[in-house]
Amino acid sequence: MGFPDTSGHALEDLVEPVNRYIQDPIAKQIVHLLKNTWITPNQVTYFSVLLGFASGYAFSFASPASLILGGFLLEATLVLDCVDGQLARAKGMASEWGRLIDGIAGYFAYLAVIWGLIIGFPQYGQVLKIITGLIILKAISYDYCKQSLSTLILKGYDGMEREIQDTCQKLRIQKSWVLVLYFYYLQAQQLFFRGKWNFLRQIKTRDRDIQSDLTFEQRKACYEKIKTLLVFWRWNGLDLPLFLLALFAILGILSASLTPLACVMAAQYILTLLAHHYFVRRI
Repeated sequence: MGFPDTSGHALEDLVEPVNRYIQDPIAKQIVHLLKNTWITPNQVTYFSVLLGFASGYAFSFASPASLILGGFLLEATLVLDCVDGQLARAKGMASEWGRLIDGIAGYFAYLAVIWGLIIGFPQYGQVLKIITGLIILKAISYDYCKQSLSTLILKGYDGMEREIQDTCQKLRIQKSWVLVLYFYYLQAQQLFFRGKWNFLRQIKTRDRDIQSDLTFEQRKACYEKIKTLLVFWRWNGLDLPLFLLALFAILGILSASLTPLACVMAAQYILTLLAHHYFVRRI
């Protein structure tokens, strides 16, 4: 990939391959059918959550038929998770509130899937809990990477710091438990990657200095230094392990695949974190 000259929805180098080649193309066809209907992006989000809960319920029975059904329902949940954002942009209905709901709803749906698997496969309870923890860490880390590195390369500023500032500004105007929850989600990301943590009361009454945006040449230099890191993160998102769980369930090899999957996920995540800290020090 060459250096992106213009800003985009997300840095293309960070798009997960399973999304780029499987879920996004399917989602685009669904969006084409829905964009001129009364169906809203938030309704798609709510329906995807229902499918996620249905997938978890199917997995809880652990029969061959229910695992196949659960696998297809999980894949449908992943596809619809792409549909709502695309539909919002196609209808001109994109909003910060919709983005927050989409993110939070997705966590509930995927946790329901894992809970169903734990019920269906109690003998693999510990392995599934490890997979759950790794999926959560991957989700938080990948989201941080998109927020921080994408905005640095595409727009020339620290996306994490700007997002915290924007969230605090919105909370000054209107109190919202969703925004408070999102604020502390950002703080958890910041603590993990930067060793910094702030309570809302510490920063909601004061503004922080925001550094000047990077020039085009500075952004290009940053991109050249971290483009290898972007490849690491491309394979470390949330959707790949969930897609593999769905695929293994459909193929009837789910139980035999859980322990190897947990080991590969752990090794991959640790290597990516080591690469992240090495490359970020370069910029």
